Amino acid sequence: MKNKLLFTTDKNQAKYLSKLHQQKRLQRIYHGIYTDNLVDSIEEIAKRNWMDIVSHLIPGGILSFRSALDLKLIPFKGQFIVFVTSSYAKIHQLPGFIINVIQGNKDDFLEQILPNLARSNVPRFLLENLSTVRKSEYKNVKTVSDEGVENYLVKELHSGGEERLNQIRDEAKVIAPHLNYTREYDRLNQIISALLSTHPDTNLLKTRSGQAVSKKELYDTDRLKSFERLTVYLKKCNFLTREYKYQKSSYKNISFFESYFSNFIEGTEFVIDEAEDIVFKGVEIYSRHADSHDVLSNFNLTYDFSEMNRTPQSADEFIELLTARHAYLMQERPEINPGQFKTLPNKAGNTYFVTPKYVEGTLRQGFKLYKILTPGMDRALFMHFLISEVHPFSDGNGRISRIMMNAEFVSSELYKIIIPTVHRDNYLNGLRLASRDQNFHLYCKIMDQAQAYTASINWADYGTAREKLEFDCADQIADEGIPFFNRALRQLTLSPLPPPSA
Repeated sequence: MKNKLLFTTDKNQAKYLSKLHQQKRLQRIYHGIYTDNLVDSIEEIAKRNWMDIVSHLIPGGILSFRSALDLKLIPFKGQFIVFVTSSYAKIHQLPGFIINVIQGNKDDFLEQILPNLARSNVPRFLLENLSTVRKSEYKNVKTVSDEGVENYLVKELHSGGEERLNQIRDEAKVIAPHLNYTREYDRLNQIISALLSTHPDTNLLKTRSGQAVSKKELYDTDRLKSFERLTVYLKKCNFLTREYKYQKSSYKNISFFESYFSNFIEGTEFVIDEAEDIVFKGVEIYSRHADSHDVLSNFNLTYDFSEMNRTPQSADEFIELLTARHAYLMQERPEINPGQFKTLPNKAGNTYFVTPKYVEGTLRQGFKLYKILTPGMDRALFMHFLISEVHPFSDGNGRISRIMMNAEFVSSELYKIIIPTVHRDNYLNGLRLASRDQNFHLYCKIMDQAQAYTASINWADYGTAREKLEFDCADQIADEGIPFFNRALRQLTLSPLPPPSA
């Protein structure tokens, strides 16, 4: 079987595997370790299977220090290294990585991660990572330092609450004298106390996430990293400027189709004639009171030129603007608490959004990044992704994220972004790729296409605009309309964007 590892267990097997190696039917990785993968390099094979190799070479050894915390190979001088504690000290130099075996206690305070491999348990590896590194070359390699421990504890607090941190502290207190980690325990105790706001020294914490926790300004640290990466990518983009000069009839027509398509994306589906009756004639579609008002409220917000010229200047104003617009948008759905942040977790597919108690803090942290971006496309795409990723409300998140985004365009005298039905799948795929893989290229590409398409339509006359949309099959589902819509996209001038890895 490809990529299978073969370990020698006795002399006869060693001779047999050595013979297969001489016949070039196996690759030799290390003493007594072979693979039948003849395609990949032994370095890559060794790195992919490092845990199995460690458990074979150091039976009874345990992953420790940073290796126990990260559970991955650690970059070290052009190679990778793993730290293992056993009854002896030794260095194993393998192709692709190094095993540094440290002499120490290998029998106590463990947790099993594979049938033949254990690691230091959480309190123990936190103490190990607070220990002094004697070899200068291993500084920030063998341990994650105080900052890394602090970040780990913040995540434990997020997932397990204060009870989890107190449990870690209690167990560490028992472990410390057994392994001579008294000083390290004192440091761990200080960090936990500061995170739980029971320590008088509020300057003790070193990380932004830790300081926010101690001040009860909780936020999702992983989401913030995602927002930081998007900020870096947006700064590398050079979006085309598509100016829009306000004209009442064109703005009204843009706002109608913006509202129509935005609601269609979220499952509030009407044919265009029905949406026209709702918006232009005030007709409520029979037995669809809330759905009708979703379209009307969306239109009223997006058509209010003064309202859409408002963009937040502070975090407080951002929260106020976001919640007020949501309250108006979803006013006919009292069951979702319009204008109030969610109280229960929400998700889309396998993607879990920010948990309720971190919503406001994550929005405020994200707003700091929004402020350093250039007004226009950069801020608009960031604002949209920020709200989409946090998903602060129990419903209406997609619609409010697009409204907040388009306010950025209106205030900068640029064309709005409309996501027509035919472009829905591409739009959602771009968001998913950005959220799950931190790959923002497709997201930015789809949004650039959507703005370019919006700018290509003559909105001054409603009939002309609708005819163009229908000719390009913009109102059709992707399976039926995408070839015709792509034909229209090929006629547009799009922004040059950095590659996904940029």
